[in-house]
Amino acid sequence: MLTNKEKNELLKIVAHRNERLKGSRFWDVMDYCITLALMVVLVFSLRATVFEPVRVKGSSMENTLLPGDYMAVEKLSYIVKPMERGDVVICYYPNNDEYTCVKRIIGLAGDEVRIEFGTVSVNGVTLQEDYVTTGMTAKHDGVYMVEEGCVFVMGDNRLVSHDSTDGLVGSVPLERVLGRVNRVLLPLDRAKKVEGVDYGI
Repeated sequence: MLTNKEKNELLKIVAHRNERLKGSRFWDVMDYCITLALMVVLVFSLRATVFEPVRVKGSSMENTLLPGDYMAVEKLSYIVKPMERGDVVICYYPNNDEYTCVKRIIGLAGDEVRIEFGTVSVNGVTLQEDYVTTGMTAKHDGVYMVEEGCVFVMGDNRLVSHDSTDGLVGSVPLERVLGRVNRVLLPLDRAKKVEGVDYGI
């Protein structure tokens, strides 16, 4: 049977051993910092390759997307699912690496996009564009051939959109398309899934 003194000594030994197993305060702090650094790296890696929240700055996609909306842009689906007409995407304009823009894919490589009196047709099929809330001016009229390795993009708010109908922009190379917009995150009263459009082509 242990005496109280022996019990106290045993408790001290166990406590000392536990402290040694835990490590010093320095190692506790180092462990915390390393864990935090790994989490930061993971978050930035996911943002760069998988998912990124992006704030809408312009009005070229009204009313689908409004200025100030935060949209979720996912970047991996195009690996397994090719780009489609009707997708809402975020991309860089050709020859401009500073600003991204959000547009809708209207035509794919090899398509003939024809605009006449505000009506858009692709390969002879007139598009049903219920998302368009403003008309177009005569400056949009024309026939546009989508180059290989490119997509033809337009904004839903045609009167203010700077897009592939502008000769300074033209077709957008596929490598300039960063990802597909799949939902509005904020503000909460506008949170919704952003669906692509099937034009039946």
